[in-house]
Amino acid sequence: MRNRMIAAAVALGMALAGGAAVAAPATAAPVSAAASNGKAWGNFFKGRTDLTLDPAAAAALTSLGVKVKPVFAGRTGSAISFAIVGDPSDGTIEHIGGLVLQAGHTRLYLTNYTIDLNRGVLSGLVNFGKRADLFTIGAATPQGVTLALTPGAASVLNSTFGVTAFTPGLVIGYGNPVLR
Repeated sequence: MRNRMIAAAVALGMALAGGAAVAAPATAAPVSAAASNGKAWGNFFKGRTDLTLDPAAAAALTSLGVKVKPVFAGRTGSAISFAIVGDPSDGTIEHIGGLVLQAGHTRLYLTNYTIDLNRGVLSGLVNFGKRADLFTIGAATPQGVTLALTPGAASVLNSTFGVTAFTPGLVIGYGNPVLR
């Protein structure tokens, strides 16, 4: 709880200060900027997790008119990077930031991810509310570990966007935690 409160305070502070992560979330790199400027931010973040969308999933989202944009997250090459906060030694990797999936005026926010290494799942807040298991963590690949939709996440995506295209087990992308 303490770590989540700190993460919320950091995000609020960045917003109030007009930080780059708020001004241009699609191109900001709060993790690398924090680590390189030598200030207190560099000591706060424990690393980052890079997310690369699976090409087939990205094409399917595009065909449905769904755009994926980062929220309080940066970019590392073509990957979206989420800052790691908290203490990963407890078997969880907590993040700030997330994604917004948007089709027209319909938006779905998936934020504040936690990778639970003991359960093999990635959970997050759905529309800044209730925490839900979003992805199961699968096999390691050269791109990272596979992230496949849980039944609950597939249901939320289908109902939000009025489709039936999202199925449990569908690989959405690849995660690659980089601890420092």
